[in-house]
Amino acid sequence: MQGLCWAGLCVRPRTRIGVRAMVALPCCFFMSTALSLRSVWAQVEPDAGTGAAHADVPTEEESAPVAESGSAPAPVGAPSSQEAKEPKSPTSNGTASLPLRSLSKNSSAKSLQSKTKKSSNEPAAGALSAEVLALMAQGEVVEIVAQPPAESASSVHFTAAELARRPHSTPSDLLRQTPGLMVSQHAGGGKADQLFLRGFDADHGTDVALFVGGVPVNLTSHGHGQGYADTHWIIPETISSIDVHKGPYSARYGDFYTAGAIEMKTIDEVDGLRVSLSRGSELSGPAAFEDPTSRVVVVGSPKLGAGKSVVATELSYTDGPFENEQNFRRGLVFGKWTGPAGGGELTVTTNAYAASWNQSGQIPQRAVEAGVLGRFGAVDPTEGGTTSRNSLALAWEAPDGRDGVFALKGYVVDYRFRLYSNFTLFARDPNNGDQIEQTDSRTLAGFSGFYSRTHKWRGVTGFLSGGVQLRADNIDADLWHTRRRDRLADCFDQGQNPCNQVASRVRNIGAYVEDDLYVTDWLHIIPGLRFDIFTWDVEDRDLETTLSGASPGGTAQRAMANPKLSVIMQPTETVELFVNGGGGFHSNDARAAVADAGKGALARALGAEAGARYRPMEGLRASVAAWYLHLASEQVWSGDNGGTEPSDPSHRRGVDFDVAWQARPWLSLDANLALARSTLVANQGNSGALALAPRILGGGGATVHSTKSSVSLRARGVGDRPANSDGSLTAKGFFIFDLVASHTIGPWGLGLTVQNLFNSDWREAQFAEESRLRGEAAAVEDVHFTPGTPLVALGTLQYTY
Repeated sequence: MQGLCWAGLCVRPRTRIGVRAMVALPCCFFMSTALSLRSVWAQVEPDAGTGAAHADVPTEEESAPVAESGSAPAPVGAPSSQEAKEPKSPTSNGTASLPLRSLSKNSSAKSLQSKTKKSSNEPAAGALSAEVLALMAQGEVVEIVAQPPAESASSVHFTAAELARRPHSTPSDLLRQTPGLMVSQHAGGGKADQLFLRGFDADHGTDVALFVGGVPVNLTSHGHGQGYADTHWIIPETISSIDVHKGPYSARYGDFYTAGAIEMKTIDEVDGLRVSLSRGSELSGPAAFEDPTSRVVVVGSPKLGAGKSVVATELSYTDGPFENEQNFRRGLVFGKWTGPAGGGELTVTTNAYAASWNQSGQIPQRAVEAGVLGRFGAVDPTEGGTTSRNSLALAWEAPDGRDGVFALKGYVVDYRFRLYSNFTLFARDPNNGDQIEQTDSRTLAGFSGFYSRTHKWRGVTGFLSGGVQLRADNIDADLWHTRRRDRLADCFDQGQNPCNQVASRVRNIGAYVEDDLYVTDWLHIIPGLRFDIFTWDVEDRDLETTLSGASPGGTAQRAMANPKLSVIMQPTETVELFVNGGGGFHSNDARAAVADAGKGALARALGAEAGARYRPMEGLRASVAAWYLHLASEQVWSGDNGGTEPSDPSHRRGVDFDVAWQARPWLSLDANLALARSTLVANQGNSGALALAPRILGGGGATVHSTKSSVSLRARGVGDRPANSDGSLTAKGFFIFDLVASHTIGPWGLGLTVQNLFNSDWREAQFAEESRLRGEAAAVEDVHFTPGTPLVALGTLQYTY
């Protein structure tokens, strides 16, 4: 029987569901989908005696409540349950006796095969039953069939099946599914997304830590901004699950873990060879029905020795909705092999990615309102860039012979980046314009070691884990003044080009320990501690500044310890209560760190959260979490301006709501709402408001599905918020709808994605900038924005050999 293992938690669906991908051909598609759904409606009555539905209809256990289920039927375009398995690590007895919650959050833990089961409709409790704990303490092998447990009330888990029922043609689409997370793109598609989470405008990743296959995505001391996290090198079809951990409550995450962390896991193998072709176009706007978007994806699992493997490649092209062609080209290759080695399990993963694009940038609101510029126009159409990323990662897991597990991981990343931007137009140079070129060339290498094992002391069963993480970044970053992508002789009024040119060496050693303690069958406590050391070494390679007193070169070192504590209580079978607290941090750019001898180089975040999860009946869950986060002052390096400035301490507070209901075996409903208030600790006469900090985010959807068909209508939006510190300018909110549908016919898969279904005029990204247009006497502070996509349709046709 096929099974699904999520970080060691095994879920065995009743049926193996073949997977096909999505397709376009709207007329045939909608006819076949309607017929299939009509069949579902007629066959939802369960068979007597077994409780199982008819063969082509998922049971209620198999139909996934949104964002947390573990046994959903795989719709078109999703990896099968076999693909979604986590690698298994052999132990002394073929299994490891590890508690449920510990398994859910340690990727090195072994999947359990068992004698004892919890039914899949039982809540994933913070603590296990006394009977199960007793069996574990006696060394019994236990299988737990349940939904993945949560570490906090705000934790989120997405399966591949759930992701397939939402827009997922780009990595940005995958991130947008997180409740309370807003994702914006404002640079032609190839630049990293701007992230908003828990009252943070996290820029391109400064306060949100991202991981793919255990490898960190955020880049420290990046040429464009600290924590830059580009995910465009990911092929969405290779992602098996996404886990979101809001707040700094876990000891295993380090740098950039303040607002939260997002982990993406990749598939191990697929059934057959899948070839999919997607074509689409804007159906509105200046580029309607012109230069259609094209995307080709091939995924297969060649037989390589005794292990499992997957190889995927993607080629894509789009010109976007803008008047000036976006010309966004991407080429990606992904490979992964998992198999036995050295008494354990070895995983080898490799990626290769290259992209180039043009961008229309952010345009001033006043120019659009005056009719000088169209919503999809550009003041400087030569903005854009190129980037590449190549990586290799090795991971090995093995038992220690005493119910413990060792895990080792090493990785190396070669990265290149070049970006041309113009934020202020002609404010600094009325003749040539203010375009800048930012480059980043680096080698990133890292290593981590992890060990975990069960223990029992005075009747308390626990799961002790600890690890060491090392990371080294060797970075060359430049900033130039350019005109139409040509470098000029001068850097505005700062002297000759380059504006700055440095080589930074950043080293980080982190160590952590965490213990999951099952105090009683209803009380679970997780204390933890993390310690980090950073060193920064900056070499100034600009001869003009090296010989002056304005050189940004130097060295610095700082260390930080952060305690963590989570308490999970289950007073009843239907209610879980959570209390979480801890410290996190994000590092600052190496140039800012050495500028002030390390002062403010590690910005500490202190957070706390209290919440509850309620499951009044099978298929229905609701959660609420109230949270608070304080961020200390720091020295901030502006990659766009090439200088440092101090920031003020800030605090954020808010409430997250989330509900999901499996109303029928064929109908899933979900909704979420995030409220946040972000202020400066020192009121500056503006009620302490922080510019661009989101105050209200929300979304939800309804999905009708069977084993062969799925139609999902989804909505997402954000409220108005201040665009500048005094609130005189407003960043406008939006509320838009997307439609995703799929159907399989034998080996063929048909799919359709429609974004911005009702063709709303909305703004994807907004900033307050002082800029000057040609003909203006002086710079003017105004809202600059990148328009959101108009009505867009993308169809997919897939064949599985």
